Amino acid sequence: MCHAATRTTHATSTTATPMPLTLYTYAGNTHALQSLIVAKYNGIEIDVPPFKMGTDNKTAAFLEKSPLGKVPVLQTAEGAICEAAAIVRYVGRMRADTNMYGSSFFEAGQVDQWVEFAKNELDLPVGMWIYPILGFINSNAKNTQQAKTELARALEVLQGHLVKHTYLVGEAITLADVVVSCSLLNAFKLVFDAEYLKPFPAVVRWFTTCVNQPEFTAVIGTTTLCAGAPAAAAPAPAAKAEKKADKPTEEPKQKEPKQKEPKKEEDKKVKKEKAPKEEKKKEEKKAEDPAAAAAKEREKLVKKVIKEGGKKGVEIEGASDMGGLEFFCTTIESPDGDLELLQLAMTSMNADPEEGAEDRKGCSGHVGKMIFSAGVQQLAIVSYVPADKMAKVDITEWTENVVKAVGGKVVKTSTDAVSPKGGKVMEAVVAADPDKGKFPLKDKDAAMAAAFAFLRSKGAFPDDDDDDDDEIAFGDDAFEEMGF
Repeated sequence: MCHAATRTTHATSTTATPMPLTLYTYAGNTHALQSLIVAKYNGIEIDVPPFKMGTDNKTAAFLEKSPLGKVPVLQTAEGAICEAAAIVRYVGRMRADTNMYGSSFFEAGQVDQWVEFAKNELDLPVGMWIYPILGFINSNAKNTQQAKTELARALEVLQGHLVKHTYLVGEAITLADVVVSCSLLNAFKLVFDAEYLKPFPAVVRWFTTCVNQPEFTAVIGTTTLCAGAPAAAAPAPAAKAEKKADKPTEEPKQKEPKQKEPKKEEDKKVKKEKAPKEEKKKEEKKAEDPAAAAAKEREKLVKKVIKEGGKKGVEIEGASDMGGLEFFCTTIESPDGDLELLQLAMTSMNADPEEGAEDRKGCSGHVGKMIFSAGVQQLAIVSYVPADKMAKVDITEWTENVVKAVGGKVVKTSTDAVSPKGGKVMEAVVAADPDKGKFPLKDKDAAMAAAFAFLRSKGAFPDDDDDDDDEIAFGDDAFEEMGF
């Protein structure tokens, strides 16, 4: 995370005169983090004052610097510079002796090439994939699949290059590595699991090398990959498997048939004796008490729900760390509209991580949440507000506001939450009624929109200035206006 820095004099390649720099941006903005990382490599200090998107970017003073109200904006002694790519290039060129822009005119062109690659091939699909997970926009399976496909194509390009090169340009980290790795930062944290990254081991090697450099960690801290993605995927041991398969057909074992025949007959006898027992077991399994079978299925489902809740909690923790979010709304699929299971998911999301566990789970008890699960019969809703945020958002008012918007009902009023951060939880449902055009999936989208609208009215979630609720523009402007 970036915090306000103390301003000091910095050196440049053209002048020794102190030139104060100030970067205006919200916390966690990867388009600003890239410039701060490059500044670390160049030995340049940049002020980062507190900044609230939706408020500070609408003031007359800020609009003089950035007429469209966009961030980041870099204030220099000569004036303001807008647009993320222009800012990072400006900071990169402030020192010619640090290799940020390569060591030759040609390498400088290659750096620019990768900066454009990040903007045109990575930023849009990353946003399309992670924003539904973060709850900023409604989920759309088609858009998500398109994002996965487009990112895979871009990662193939990176893989092909990084198989032959340690870094993107030259033999050391340049501005190109900083920009491209920042474009992929949120994806590596939230959605790039081990399975998705299997075809791209060189990309993972390069990314982990970059984000573990001191200049990176000084700005973004420690980067935890999604689901503990490996540095490289090991190839399958196909050759050994073939050798094992050949062993039963080896010739030497057939040279003593007289000694083996009795054994075969004995084996057949044993198999015949075992057969009735196996059949008996199958019959017993068929005759198993339906209630016991249902209990087993329920147990499996509970485990699945807890697992999904724990994973979703980590995603929310990541969103909170990157964007400073205090409240969040999202969906949990596995409960299938079951309130009891959805409450279990909430508890799992809020739980502290297990000490020594290989994968982090939960970790988001400090974030207020409303989660939704659409089933056939109803839409289930569970809301949660941690103790330290109850003064900002009243859980009863929030829940009742959402329920009223979609014609549902509260089934459990405010009670103590099972969370290390304390607080309160509530439960509500919206019954399906096809005759009246009420379907849980449709109500889920409307309920989530109402939940976000209420949070925005309390200043508890970044403003969305887009007047068109039916159509989402996945450009840089839309991302910035959402405050991420």
